[in-house]
Amino acid sequence: MCGFLVGMGARSSKRLRRRHEIVIVGANFAGLSAALDLPSDCDVAVIDPEPWFEWLPNIHELVSGVKKPSDLRLPRREILASAGHRFVQGRFVGIDSKRKALRLDDGTTIQYEHCVLALGGVGNDFGVPGAARFGMHFNNVAECDAIGKRLKRLAARKGPLSVIVVGGGFEGIEALGEVLRRYRGRDGLQIHLVEVGGRLMPEGPPAVDEMIRRRLIGMPVRLHCGKRVIRVTATGVTLDDGERISGDITIWTGGAKAPDVVADAGFDASRAGWIQVRKDLSCRGFPGVFAAGDVADVPRPIAKQAYHAIDMGRHAARNILRRRAGRKTLPFSPAPKPMLVAFGDLDTFLMTESKVVAGPGLAAAKEAVFQATIAGFDRLASVGGLQRAKERGVRAISELVFPKLRSWEETVRLLSVNVEDV
Repeated sequence: MCGFLVGMGARSSKRLRRRHEIVIVGANFAGLSAALDLPSDCDVAVIDPEPWFEWLPNIHELVSGVKKPSDLRLPRREILASAGHRFVQGRFVGIDSKRKALRLDDGTTIQYEHCVLALGGVGNDFGVPGAARFGMHFNNVAECDAIGKRLKRLAARKGPLSVIVVGGGFEGIEALGEVLRRYRGRDGLQIHLVEVGGRLMPEGPPAVDEMIRRRLIGMPVRLHCGKRVIRVTATGVTLDDGERISGDITIWTGGAKAPDVVADAGFDASRAGWIQVRKDLSCRGFPGVFAAGDVADVPRPIAKQAYHAIDMGRHAARNILRRRAGRKTLPFSPAPKPMLVAFGDLDTFLMTESKVVAGPGLAAAKEAVFQATIAGFDRLASVGGLQRAKERGVRAISELVFPKLRSWEETVRLLSVNVEDV
């Protein structure tokens, strides 16, 4: 379907109304995967407010400096152009289901025949006073890079250093691991981790909590489990039992919530605010619209992880192609996949439905997944992609491989593995 432009009055001289056969809102894992699974003869536009695709599963490594922002970012426009699609930089603010039209924050209207909403989530501070202002959040490359740079400045000073990590889920444990990777030998370091639940990484099996606690023996870490942060200030946090913890930096890993636009647009939302979709990922009341990735609540709940987002994006694209061909859409069936969670250079956890395998050497598997998958997104046929792949590989060797082979004892530790039943 050919695109067309219609001029009409707007805040400046014109408001542009564009039409595309397929429009994808959001260009991270789900959205980009959907776009790359659509052939170049489809008229596809992909909308996102930021120019960079970000590899979020490894943003914790920015805290220690073993990754740089450039390692985790790819140019969306270049990637999509290589697939024959168009990138539109703009922020989605509303949808008209009757007219099949999306509205952007600059007044642009984009019409569609089929649409994939891959909005992801936004940071959740749970309305805690001071969290938005004084907490350093953990949602994207810029935020984690800022945490890493501030920690480096604070650690360079003389005297004690108090670090507070709010949240003991996957992100909080990964943040804690990176702080320990870089600074556990610093004199005067004290880390406080606050988790509202009774155990660490409540999303995982109980065995992981026990493994992490064993790794923390002798470390400068104090755990505050079963407690909630009720206030954040520039100098620390207050817990719900009245305890006041002083801190030079508060890292907030409160997880994600659905973007406000989901509720504003009138989607059928879950109690947590995510879009409730049918089995084939289509949205009730919005003909031609599918949702994929974190923003979608599927009938059978699944973890909000990058590998599920990739699969959902691809499935939404396939169902759109089936509709174009007059064929019946297919239900999405999430594939069981192991989960890898890094705990700095201390440990890495491989979690399956029946086992937890832990060992520092498993970090190599996580790094291999990163290197291979991001290279696939980067479309290595381009000169820029080849150069970026080289830089990522060199960084991995210099920051992750060589430091672990400094002694025979360290090499032996890397080869140690612990296996426990779930």
